[in-house]
Amino acid sequence: MYGYRKNISLVLAIFFLLLMNYSCVQSITEPQSKNIEILNTSIELDRFENELYLQIETNQNYSQNFIHEVFMELTYIGDVVHGYSKTFKLYDNGENGDLISANGIYTLLTHADTVVLPDIESEITNIDMAENFMLDETNSDSLDISVTINGKAFQCLASVLDIYNKITFLDTNVNLDNSYIELMINSDYMYMDNPQTSACDRSQKETPDPNAFESYFEWANGTLSESSSNQFVFSTQIPFRSLNDCGGTGKAIFRFILHDLDTNSEIIADDIELIIYGCGDGVCESGLEGTSSCPEDCQ
Repeated sequence: MYGYRKNISLVLAIFFLLLMNYSCVQSITEPQSKNIEILNTSIELDRFENELYLQIETNQNYSQNFIHEVFMELTYIGDVVHGYSKTFKLYDNGENGDLISANGIYTLLTHADTVVLPDIESEITNIDMAENFMLDETNSDSLDISVTINGKAFQCLASVLDIYNKITFLDTNVNLDNSYIELMINSDYMYMDNPQTSACDRSQKETPDPNAFESYFEWANGTLSESSSNQFVFSTQIPFRSLNDCGGTGKAIFRFILHDLDTNSEIIADDIELIIYGCGDGVCESGLEGTSSCPEDCQ
């Protein structure tokens, strides 16, 4: 009987030993995440400082034991005339532009002149915005604006090679023309409220200045157009107050400027006039309001 119990104990001991050994093998061979993922990529090209900054963020933020190498390939795809393709190796070692080592974010800081841009000038090809906008009586609202430009499109192919020779890819397209769009607005022709009074007493300047443009907004990093591989769309919204909140009405002149930082040039599109109106502002806008639609303004 004693021998039988001894054999049972020996079998159980061997079973638990094998189970523990299997668990250890599993913990070593399986990554912290079953699949290595690329969470995000970013590229910054600065011609003035001659810096190219590349970054790939992975989901392996606690341990990089399962990542062997990380690369980013840049390929110009804007047309079939100009050709450029180069592969860069990124690092997670606290060097080569990487700020924090072993956090799953791979980085490279190198010279901008390693990227050859095609010798073509960026331009504004289309501006999509309404010519008139009606203010709501009680609710605030916004005007949608989108500007399309010809840029310099590059395919950004991020790849992560793990220790099992498996490669994870993430493919995105970016604009590397080093430009931004500035929106300037001339509101001298508008009927603006006097903020010193409690009532909405709108009035226009006696002598509006046709050159009184003020910078309103700047934006970069447009999204790739669905219709063209080398066109990028910059979108924004302009907020408007309601009539009861004394929102301004009248004519506003919009000017869009494409600033090309590679050539230090400015491409200015034709000015666009926006008529802002509303029934109850005391101004009768011809063609938009009448004695039937707004007798309050149009007597």
